[in-house]
Amino acid sequence: MVRRYTPEGKKRSFRVAYWLGVAAIIALWIWAFKSYFDRYEYLHPEITWAVPGIDNQIIKVKGLLLWKENVLLSPAAGTLTYPLGRGPVRVARGAVVARVGGREVKAYQQGYFVAGKDGQESTWRYSSIWPSEQKEFSKPYKLQFLSDNTAAMRGQIVGKIIEQPQELRFIGYMPMRGDVEEQIRRKKLRVRIDSEDTVSTAKIRVTQKAGNLTKFYLTMPWFPPELALSRNYTLIIDAGQTEGALVPQSAILEKGGRTGIYMVRGARVVFIPVEGRKLANDKFLVTKGITVGDAVVEDAATAREGRIQLW
Repeated sequence: MVRRYTPEGKKRSFRVAYWLGVAAIIALWIWAFKSYFDRYEYLHPEITWAVPGIDNQIIKVKGLLLWKENVLLSPAAGTLTYPLGRGPVRVARGAVVARVGGREVKAYQQGYFVAGKDGQESTWRYSSIWPSEQKEFSKPYKLQFLSDNTAAMRGQIVGKIIEQPQELRFIGYMPMRGDVEEQIRRKKLRVRIDSEDTVSTAKIRVTQKAGNLTKFYLTMPWFPPELALSRNYTLIIDAGQTEGALVPQSAILEKGGRTGIYMVRGARVVFIPVEGRKLANDKFLVTKGITVGDAVVEDAATAREGRIQLW
């Protein structure tokens, strides 16, 4: 019996062609599978609705505080003690704020007593501060407390009294944003003691243009004792509110050099240019382009214009 001879090269080429065909079929299935789900995502995008939003514009201005004060001097040499503490503490006129070698140091006026100094007590005046440039307002002027139960010399500073009541004043440079220009025209500035505080009104005394900024001098609407610890202060200014339609930041897309959003109109998705600003917590406040209640695609990066199926 004679066997038929099959060349080895033909077997090898058949195997290669076979596995190439299998790979092509698998790739075709993967492509078809992916295309199906891509199309499904395009036709069934996640939808969200624009809700009312408000952006409170806040300007933080670093500046300097001004107040009236007088130093208290040691009447003798001896051990220095502070019966009311080193402060700042509210004291009445005649209150004993310090003792030195058995001698009492009394408050000559009611106010805030502080057992400390910063070296500016005799020079801190409006006339010397107002001409200062902006960079001068960032210099630190923090109070240095005097030590209790230490030796003191006759005539040395043992503390100071910041008279009360009195007007606390502030000088700083602020940018012209929001409705600040209108507030300046009215000679009143809306301020907050912190970002979560309600708005108070501060009376503007003097303003002066300084390039892109405005130098201003105002009367503060508060004077808590802790402000006596430093002449530096950061004033929080309420520069107005902006209302608009609030959407997730993911709904915003840069397309063709324009900022926009995919809005749902009936059974279609269309790209709409918008204006607004990014807020905290991955939110975007749209001030022009859409209105509250409009339906938009939540993830703009995976969306495109065309027909959709909502249900």
